[in-house]
Amino acid sequence: MNSIFGNVDDLYLFCSVVEQGSLLAAAKKLELPVSTMSRRLSALEARLGLRLLEKKGRELVATETGLQAFDQLSSAMAQIESGILQLNQQSQQVEGRIRLVMPSRFYNDLVDKVVEDYIKTYPKVTIDLLLSQVNSIPETDRDLVVTFELDGLDDMIARPLFKAEHAFFVSPEYLAQAGGSIESLEDLAKQDWVASTHTTQVPIYQQDKLVDMLNCKPRLVVNDITAVIKAVENGLGIASIPIRHVKPELNLVQVAQSYSRGDRQAYLVYRQRNYQPKALTLMIEAILQAAETQNHSSSLNTIHSA
Repeated sequence: MNSIFGNVDDLYLFCSVVEQGSLLAAAKKLELPVSTMSRRLSALEARLGLRLLEKKGRELVATETGLQAFDQLSSAMAQIESGILQLNQQSQQVEGRIRLVMPSRFYNDLVDKVVEDYIKTYPKVTIDLLLSQVNSIPETDRDLVVTFELDGLDDMIARPLFKAEHAFFVSPEYLAQAGGSIESLEDLAKQDWVASTHTTQVPIYQQDKLVDMLNCKPRLVVNDITAVIKAVENGLGIASIPIRHVKPELNLVQVAQSYSRGDRQAYLVYRQRNYQPKALTLMIEAILQAAETQNHSSSLNTIHSA
């Protein structure tokens, strides 16, 4: 044998047999079949050209050469085992920096409590939080982005969070100025629009069927859903608003109730990597769990209100 390559595992098995006093005891400790260990030890002896173990009664015990080998190798094996244990412990430590990018409304409605609890639980983690409606791309392996758009993110991992059901809303004052009724596609096309993006084509669904692509030029574009809602309340126009954000106390009425822009799927997006930091894994799990809990609660509310 000119190299330890391919032999370390089997040398470790050999040292375990000597330490435990028998092949059976070593196999039990390592949770390996006795036949597997016996075969690998025989192959090791063949590669070394040395007799390390011999049979006494029903057990394998170290030969004189085997004892010499054990004396020379056991300390090194213990160091290797200790080193691997330390590496495993380090990989399980929750520390480092995480960058979160998401719309402010999503953070305030769902993630704020998750982040606060996380910081209290894992004091060695630093969190950079960017509240933005602008679609972002994870820049590093420690970035988490919440987005509704997956264009350009083919090489990323996208975990579904929730579906946002939309409807069209205006203020009562705006509706009165519009003649008291906004119901048809033609009515929608004539309105002043408030939007969160510069998109000029709005998909129009009737139930689950796409029936039109509405051309519109927003009078106001603001990249925050809270600001969109406020502008609509103040009579500046019509907007497609997530129903989950519409409260009874808001100055809003639903129009064109036969139509919607369709449900929008939100995703938690991050880079794909083989060895994910523990801190990032725990944050991903916490956000997904919070979204699942909210989705379940929303489903129950829908059932109870039906």
